[in-house]
Amino acid sequence: MNVNKISGLSYQEYEHPFDKSARNTLEQTPGLEFLVKKLNYYGIEKILKIQYTGSNLKVNSQNFSDIYDILKKVCDVLCLAEVPELYIQWGYSINAFTAGVEKPIIVLNSGCIDLLSPEELMFVIGHEIGHIKSKHVLYYQMASVMPGLSHIIGEATFGLGGLVATGLQLALLNWRRMSEFTADRAGLLACQDVNCAANALIKMAGLPHKFFNTVGVESFITQAKEFEGYDYQTLDKVAKVMSTMWQEHPWTVMRASELFKWVETGAYHRVLQKRDWRQQRLREVPIS
Repeated sequence: MNVNKISGLSYQEYEHPFDKSARNTLEQTPGLEFLVKKLNYYGIEKILKIQYTGSNLKVNSQNFSDIYDILKKVCDVLCLAEVPELYIQWGYSINAFTAGVEKPIIVLNSGCIDLLSPEELMFVIGHEIGHIKSKHVLYYQMASVMPGLSHIIGEATFGLGGLVATGLQLALLNWRRMSEFTADRAGLLACQDVNCAANALIKMAGLPHKFFNTVGVESFITQAKEFEGYDYQTLDKVAKVMSTMWQEHPWTVMRASELFKWVETGAYHRVLQKRDWRQQRLREVPIS
């Protein structure tokens, strides 16, 4: 895992414009401020953390030390000062999520450990660190609990709650889809290997284990490029419908398409070049 720290990295350097646009729309949606207050009132974050930490295996230097080393390395590469807690839950699929705003925790399915190489795992953990660094977690929690709080919003808005709750829910879930593009960029910056990122996404898309050594990255990249030029105004409408399906990480091929486009524009390499420039400047600063 020959990767280098990207000194001084800010999330704005890799933020996807669709993420930024969807977040702006979300923050202008009626009911958002009310929902934030209700999350605090009911202590949703504490409940979620008890649920995840009370049911899953904690990763640390004594247990799963190799995975813990990857976590620390990713945090160092992406300049996240405080290493979040990491847990493993049972699940054969390749999936992960982050919960907790003040003290975020990451939960990996055991399938991530069994089915991914260390470099591919760096991409997945980097994806979650990207959510933390980009301050996505609050809105993610809101999207998760929104169905249960919809009736509360309804009662508080005197009959208009159905419209308010539906509009807010769609805005939240549409933003969540767009935020995946940003987090994938963070994952690539963490592993610093386009093929490893592609392999991780191929496996997420459903590649059977027995084909791991026979399916090439090239065919997946070709499939992903079929999405180039896609009408994202149409995508926005589709997203608002598909978001109600509550899939955790849909549209894997489309996500890959956006990631590869970022690489091909040169923006990914410019972030890495800034890393080299920053390190050079640090070496040039005289020690008093």
